[in-house]
Amino acid sequence: MLITTQWISASSLNGQNLEAVKVSLSLNNETLVHAFQKIEKQTSFRFMYRKEDVRHIRSVSHSGASVSLDQLLGAILIPNGLTYKQVGQRIMIMPGTAVPEVRSSAFPEPPVVLPPLKGRVTDEKGEGLPGVSILLKGTQQGTTTDGEGNFTLDVPNENAVLVFSFVGYVSQETVVGSRTYLEISLKVDEKSLEELVVVGYGTQKKSDLTGAVIRLNGDTFKNQSITQVTDMLAGSVAGFYANQSPSAAGGASMEIRGPSSLSAGTSPMIVLDGVVYNGSIRDINPSDIETIDILKDASSAAVFGAKAAAGVIIITTLRGKTGKPTIQFSTKLGVAEVTRKKFGSYDGQGYLDYRRDMYRFMRGPLPDYYYFSPDELPAGVTLEQWRAASANPHEDNTTEWLNRLNFFPIEQENYKAGRSMNWMDEVITPGLRQDYDLSVGGGTENLKYYWSVGYTNNEGIIKGDQFGTIRSRLNVDFKVADWLNVGMNTQFADRDESVVQGNLSTMYMASPFGSMWNDDGSVRWYPGDYIGVVNPLMDYYGRDRLRKIQSIFSALFAEFRLPLGITHRVSYQPRYEVMKDYNYWSPQTVTGGQTYPDGRATREDYSQFGWMLDNLMKWNKQVGVHGFDVTLLHNLEHTRTWTSTSTNITFRPSPVLGFSGMQFGTNPTVSSNDTEVSGDALMARLNYSLLGRYLLTASVRRDGYSAFGQKNPRAVFPALALAWNLGEENFFDVSWISQFKIRASWGVNGNRDIGMYSALAQLGSNLHYNGTNLQVGLFNNSLANSNLRWERTESVNLGFDVDLFNNRFNLTA
Repeated sequence: MLITTQWISASSLNGQNLEAVKVSLSLNNETLVHAFQKIEKQTSFRFMYRKEDVRHIRSVSHSGASVSLDQLLGAILIPNGLTYKQVGQRIMIMPGTAVPEVRSSAFPEPPVVLPPLKGRVTDEKGEGLPGVSILLKGTQQGTTTDGEGNFTLDVPNENAVLVFSFVGYVSQETVVGSRTYLEISLKVDEKSLEELVVVGYGTQKKSDLTGAVIRLNGDTFKNQSITQVTDMLAGSVAGFYANQSPSAAGGASMEIRGPSSLSAGTSPMIVLDGVVYNGSIRDINPSDIETIDILKDASSAAVFGAKAAAGVIIITTLRGKTGKPTIQFSTKLGVAEVTRKKFGSYDGQGYLDYRRDMYRFMRGPLPDYYYFSPDELPAGVTLEQWRAASANPHEDNTTEWLNRLNFFPIEQENYKAGRSMNWMDEVITPGLRQDYDLSVGGGTENLKYYWSVGYTNNEGIIKGDQFGTIRSRLNVDFKVADWLNVGMNTQFADRDESVVQGNLSTMYMASPFGSMWNDDGSVRWYPGDYIGVVNPLMDYYGRDRLRKIQSIFSALFAEFRLPLGITHRVSYQPRYEVMKDYNYWSPQTVTGGQTYPDGRATREDYSQFGWMLDNLMKWNKQVGVHGFDVTLLHNLEHTRTWTSTSTNITFRPSPVLGFSGMQFGTNPTVSSNDTEVSGDALMARLNYSLLGRYLLTASVRRDGYSAFGQKNPRAVFPALALAWNLGEENFFDVSWISQFKIRASWGVNGNRDIGMYSALAQLGSNLHYNGTNLQVGLFNNSLANSNLRWERTESVNLGFDVDLFNNRFNLTA
């Protein structure tokens, strides 16, 4: 594991001579890491090392006398079996003693038969890497790259293998072959970096976390067929409960550690790219996701206050990286189908057996063989006995038997004609799934961009179930000056949810000896002539629906770097959504042909505009062994919706126009519903670290929301968490345990998902006729409750995190 803060610091390629740099510091049985930190404060040098090389060194001492940095490093490193290498202003710590410039006679240099090999080693950005170790595999012959990443090396033959290694990067082996110049690009070793986890309004090193936070990486799901974000979470996170949907749209219900309310909503809050997201999770393209962090305890979620009682899911999307544009295209094609049809509807013989056994159970005084087929009578029962069981049997034995089973005329007709149908094969059909994603990302040091567009068109396993969407995202980061960064994260989605699917309930009950169609080709409402079981595909063939939702969500931000290490980020997040939901039940359906003769149609138009404004101030400072991370937030939000609904029935002279001809109905109705809500919040949080071992997180948030009563519009949500990095203590020296942390947290979260007008008296309307005119009457739907207060959920969390065998195994409990 690597300490990452040293990697990102800028330094000169031509560093100072360590013999000329004087330091004066006192070390009294301190860890080697703390010694490095003290040296960094007195000099411009930065140390790079692997944690496993230095974590066991816990007793370093020095008198405090002024000495050269070269002398000091020799005094504290050599006795501990370490050495160092200077590369510019960076000092790399390595195990072993210093490698002499002259090769040992034990490893004679092989004879050179090729011209000197030249080359350059770069990082992922294409910048030269100084100090990269290059060894001829199987020997001690080698060299290092210069300040620009260039190198020259003698190689014995074309089969020579070179090993390129650098702290924090993945080692790479290359066969020289006939080449005389090599371009090598090393990749960052992600496992060696201290993993950063996204928490509320910021990030933290995993080792510094005091709460229960779980991370998922988007790359894990790149090769899976995923329609929604919830498909990524189901079955992937301990304590996350989801009931996955088999529909074309996918998705699932979401709960973190179970329900946290009796009557209010229990779905977790969604935070997208650092801001609260109130839109549909269906509009987030899984292909755009870089990481998902789930805040499971009250302490980590408390900074979000409102709605945080059900937990928080933080989604971070992909962003552009410095370098040439990178174009990526992926497509996924597949078929969705049920794995087993064993529990489907009855086939012909199964239905006959079911009816026989059901009536046998209910037979009363009738003999058991009364409901058996005359062709399959029990042993010892004659046909004459079977016929005699009925007072007036039909002359045709088959007709008599079907009458005893209460078969309707259409069922008898189809049975005698040898016709039957499997309703499951009619309603449950394979569905084609299509997904296409295109993205472009890149940028310079001052401008980075990421743009994507994705198209999904899925069919479900139930006939008529479909889901289509086009989703696009644009993330832009622009460095205006050293003290100012601006950017935006914008997302657009166009969903088609015009679903009219078969009815599974009636599929299981429909008789296989019924008929799908009438003689004139129209849909048969009751396939088996029994009015209690309608045709499972009646609406599929006879109903027309249009349901389209378009939404756009954006986060526009500006970040200012202020004196004293303070940053101020202003973020404005508008969200706009429109929906059309139009339905028409033709006379071919029971609804439009019997309940409402000559058709029924509805049109609902909905639009919503909401915005949030965040003012976020952060201050991060290391003072000796004390680390401070302070976050302050002021939030405002406002949301308005407009809904208009119209209905009509009995379309004459013709219902052919459906919901496009609402004016041709005989009984029009219209209604509207407009809403408006607002909220505000203040939040403060302190993350404190002592010696990197003892961690404290304390936060308090005060939320206001217009849905609550006038006497209690606001509530306060405090939280406190403590953690102890036991693995960093001097007395803890277990080589196979890389990290051992114990933590405890307490917090109070709120839930505002109670309905936006729950505290107010609400009215309903009723039409009545007074003998002359049509009048509108009003009545109370609900009474006012000015004392309605916030629902608060208190939570205590105890846990520990252990990394074993050089981070190969991780345990969180």
